[in-house]
Amino acid sequence: MRNEFSYEEKCECAQSSFCTFVEDLEDYSNEEKSYLTKIIVGNNLSGILYVSSALAAWSFIAGVIDAILFPGVIVYAIFHGVIDVKVLIPPMAFLALNFSAKLLYVAINLKGKVKLIDVFISALPYAGSAYLLKKFLINDQLLSKAVISYLKMKKQDVKNRFLKVFGNRK
Repeated sequence: MRNEFSYEEKCECAQSSFCTFVEDLEDYSNEEKSYLTKIIVGNNLSGILYVSSALAAWSFIAGVIDAILFPGVIVYAIFHGVIDVKVLIPPMAFLALNFSAKLLYVAINLKGKVKLIDVFISALPYAGSAYLLKKFLINDQLLSKAVISYLKMKKQDVKNRFLKVFGNRK
């Protein structure tokens, strides 16, 4: 890393897989790498990427649960001829607990890095991950390009690990 960074910034960058990814890129000039490193370290972008990816996985799992709970209520209503309040409690409780847990998770992990309204929006079902990425990437084309490259690399890593674990079985 270049000398223009403080010791704390160098340590922060070394702990961030996204920052080290940017430092190792050959597609960017030194000025572009320096600019990206300042943004990553200054805005804790790695933390935001981590929370965003956790929210994406969370939404996938919650979607599977929703796909079981809500049709279950409909099937129950068809067979019993009426929707009872007791039947609506599990889906509504899941929705409330899911929102509350996401709210707490985002608030703790991004404390002081995003506004309160951003915490609430990112806790919404299925929208949190996309909202965080849009909020921090939409205005910076260079940063967007670097994040997309990083996410592609991470996706390939996960794919390779998956194939390593499940590909060796015959």
